[in-house]
Amino acid sequence: MIRNHFKVNLQPLHFIFILAVCVLVLLVVYGFRLIATADRVSPGANLMSREAPKVDEVLLAAPELNLPRCPPAGVPALQPSPQTGHHKVTLSWKASSPSSDPDRIAVGYCLYRSGKQNAAKQNPTCSNCELINPIPIAGTSCVDDLVKDSATYYYVVTAINAKGKISSSSNETPAISASGSYLG
Repeated sequence: MIRNHFKVNLQPLHFIFILAVCVLVLLVVYGFRLIATADRVSPGANLMSREAPKVDEVLLAAPELNLPRCPPAGVPALQPSPQTGHHKVTLSWKASSPSSDPDRIAVGYCLYRSGKQNAAKQNPTCSNCELINPIPIAGTSCVDDLVKDSATYYYVVTAINAKGKISSSSNETPAISASGSYLG
């Protein structure tokens, strides 16, 4: 007769420890995935606005050397005024997909907005659109703090390569500049 000398005596504390280790492993794997896919955006990336805690707010990136300028839009960008600056729209998007074609490698992202729905989606440099950032943003998020209070804006993002060519527009997302940010 064969006897099993090994008994598993799983206490609640052991179960919690095993669960914590599993969660930690999942977080590490997810973190490596985020690092591996950082700074890549597909031309049809999903753009969304979200409410950000004060610590997460990232203002438009400072100009980096050797980056092309974003193509201008039809309407000049808003300048700070008594009507702007009270509210912010926080934007984030997915990075561009990697490519072996140098003409498809994104070096940054250009953001456009319009007060009319579908205007920016059809053509980000349209006559009713404003360029948010003249120098491409290297990351995948920014804060638009030059919005008029209680106004609705429609945003799109495009990837730009080293030669200054922009990709097609991302999905358009609306945002209302009010005390609470709109989640798109």
